[in-house]
Amino acid sequence: MEKAPFILVLFVSIIGLLAANPGFRDIAEHDKCEISSYDYAKLHAAMEHDAEIAALARRELTQDHVTIAQYNRVMRKIDSIKLKQAHQVAAVQQASLR
Repeated sequence: MEKAPFILVLFVSIIGLLAANPGFRDIAEHDKCEISSYDYAKLHAAMEHDAEIAALARRELTQDHVTIAQYNRVMRKIDSIKLKQAHQVAAVQQASLR
């Protein structure tokens, strides 16, 4: 029994299912959606906590609404700022212990 036609039909059906899946089509639209009020609160709290974070958010977020893609980009930068600050605090504490 030849397996080539079966594999070809299987491959075509898998491609058809992936193309028809609305989840793949909605990914681009998902990044354009506005963030939730909980995410707004997290962003606002981070901006109140640190002037550097507030300046970054003001520079990056210039529109009336914040999209999920913008929020994710800003939060990654905020995480790197917090990590840098934590390293600085740890270095100061290490120096004070010596």
